[in-house]
Amino acid sequence: MKNEYATQKDAFKRYLSETKRQVDSELAILVSKLSELNLHPQIEYAVLSEGKRLRPILVILSAQSVGRNKDDLMSLAIAFELMHTATLIHDDIIDQDETRRGRPTLYKKWSNNDAILTGDALVALSIHLASKYGEEIISTAARCALELCDGEHMDANSALKTATEESYFKMIEKKTASLFRDSAYCGALVGGATTSEALSLSKYGENLGMAYQLRDDLLDLETLIESSKNLKPPRISLPLIHLYEKSDLKTRDQLEKDLFAANQFRSRIIAERVERMLLEAGSTAYCKRKMSDYMQKSLSSIKPLRESESKSYLIQITDSLVI
Repeated sequence: MKNEYATQKDAFKRYLSETKRQVDSELAILVSKLSELNLHPQIEYAVLSEGKRLRPILVILSAQSVGRNKDDLMSLAIAFELMHTATLIHDDIIDQDETRRGRPTLYKKWSNNDAILTGDALVALSIHLASKYGEEIISTAARCALELCDGEHMDANSALKTATEESYFKMIEKKTASLFRDSAYCGALVGGATTSEALSLSKYGENLGMAYQLRDDLLDLETLIESSKNLKPPRISLPLIHLYEKSDLKTRDQLEKDLFAANQFRSRIIAERVERMLLEAGSTAYCKRKMSDYMQKSLSSIKPLRESESKSYLIQITDSLVI
C-alpha cells in the first residue's frame, strides 16, 4: 500500500499533467483564432512548442488556493504564458541561441525581424487577455513586461569584471522573478484573495522565481562544463561572480581567458580547470545555499494561507527545485 507522501506526489503529478493539458488546449484555440495574421505561422511555432507551463499553473494554483475555480482563469493564465514566450523569443536573438527545446529558434527558422515582431505581438496579446480582468490586473501585467525588458537589458550588458551579487540578484529579480511574482499575485487577486493573501502569494512567486533562476543558471553552467562544446561565452551567473570575487588577480585573468577569450571554453582541459576552480572556491555550493534560502523564503511566504490541496501543490512546486 502506498504511503501518504507517495499518494500526494502522484496526485500532484496528475494535477500538473491535467492543468498543462488544459493550458495547451486553450493556447491552441487562441492560436487558431489568429489565422488571418501574417505572423500566424510564427506565432503558432512559438506558442505551441513544448513547455512546462509553470507560470500559467502558478496563476491557477494561486487563485485556487484562495477559493477560485480554474475555469474562470484561463485567459489570465495564458496571458502570462504568452508574455513568457515573448521573452524567450527575444532572449534567443540577444543570446544568439540557435536551438530551443530541440528545435531551431524562431529567428533561425525565419529571421530576426520576424522573431522581434512575433515577440511584440505576443506581448500585445498578453495585455489584451489580461485587460478583461480589470485595471489592477492590466496595470500589473504592463509593469511586469517593463521589468522583464529592463532585466534582460541588465543581463545583456553584464560583464564578469563589473558584476556583483547585488547587481545579479537585481537582474534576476526583474528578468525572471517578476513574472513568477505577478503570475501568483494576479491569480490571487482574481481568485478573490484578501490583501494579506495576495501579498503572501506574491512573495511566494518572487522567491520561487529567484530560486528557479539560480537553479537554471547552475544547471546551464554544469551542462556547459560537461559538454565543452559551447560556441559562445557562458552567461554571467552567481557561481562565476562568486568565484571571481574570491580569486586573486592571476586567477581572475585566467578565468576571463578561459571563459571569454576566443571561445576557449570549448576545450575539455579548460572546462575541467574551470570546474576545479569552482569547486575549490566553493562557488557551486554557495549558489546551492542561496537557492535553498530562496526556496525556504518561498515556503515561509505561504505559511499563513489556509491548508488546502492547492497550497500543498505550491509547496511541492518549490520542493521540486532541489538538485
